[in-house]
Amino acid sequence: MDNFIKVTKMLTAAMVISIPFGLVLSSNVRSNLFELGETLLNSGPIGILVLIILFWNLRGTPSDIQKFFKAKSFKSWFWNDL
Repeated sequence: MDNFIKVTKMLTAAMVISIPFGLVLSSNVRSNLFELGETLLNSGPIGILVLIILFWNLRGTPSDIQKFFKAKSFKSWFWNDL
């Protein structure tokens, strides 16, 4: 189970890293993120609750990204530190 959580953290960090590149390079990514935010905010309290839960689940991602960039490669100590 611990390895599953580590893999999930790695995939989440990879997706968060790829979003800024997609925002710069693709108008589809910008429009999809804008539509997602607009849909959640227009859904009333349930949509706002879902948005808060989404941000709550991403709260540890910046530290995982920082660990990834400090490691400069995929080593066992990075995996153990995650």
